[in-house]
Amino acid sequence: MTLVADSWCPYNCEPGSDAPGFMVEIAQRAFAEHGVEVNYRIMPWLRALHAVQKGTFDGVIGASKVEAPGFKFPAIAQGQMRNGFWVENSSNWSYSGISSLRDLRLGVIGGYSYGEQIEAYIHDQVNASRVTILSGDDPLLRGASMLIRKRIDALLEDEYVMRHWISANNFQNRFVLAGSVQNTDMFSEVYIAFSPAGARSDTYTRWITEYMNEARHTGELAEILHKYGIDDWVIDSSN
Repeated sequence: MTLVADSWCPYNCEPGSDAPGFMVEIAQRAFAEHGVEVNYRIMPWLRALHAVQKGTFDGVIGASKVEAPGFKFPAIAQGQMRNGFWVENSSNWSYSGISSLRDLRLGVIGGYSYGEQIEAYIHDQVNASRVTILSGDDPLLRGASMLIRKRIDALLEDEYVMRHWISANNFQNRFVLAGSVQNTDMFSEVYIAFSPAGARSDTYTRWITEYMNEARHTGELAEILHKYGIDDWVIDSSN
């Protein structure tokens, strides 16, 4: 079976590597229990969603229920995202609500969900001249480059993803977090979502759900997450 996504490390990283991403490892272990091998491919996000929707591939990694309507979802999320506004460290700007985006040049990655208020702002034609929607094979790299070149003032990106990218590219002294988006669970929970056209999609979602329950109980999930510097969001929220 084949899963696809754009590169969104640490959720999903380099295919075939020792650290392919924690959601990839969850899928690999879940399906290995049933003798099914997971093939994982990188492609632009919107293309990945479209291909899985048609049934060309079995599932997409890192989807929210908002950005993949009609897909088959496990009963338990495989991750939890939190989007933040990233700026150059010399910037004095910080996010304090939608009104603070006024007169700011913002970069966002196309096809992702950011919550109702942010989505409404992004797609309001009044703001079109101030919002750059990034796409392609490496939209994060393009967004970071635009920050450095001062083509945008802030980049909206998941905090885990941006911290990993900053560390991997040695930009610790270049970019800082300038505020987070508070999302509902519908927007923040992310899944390995399966094709609505797939004959085995319901089975796949059940296998993932069963594995998540088992791995959370045995500590195997915590072991996978720890490898990527992440704590279990469910256990965190219950403390």
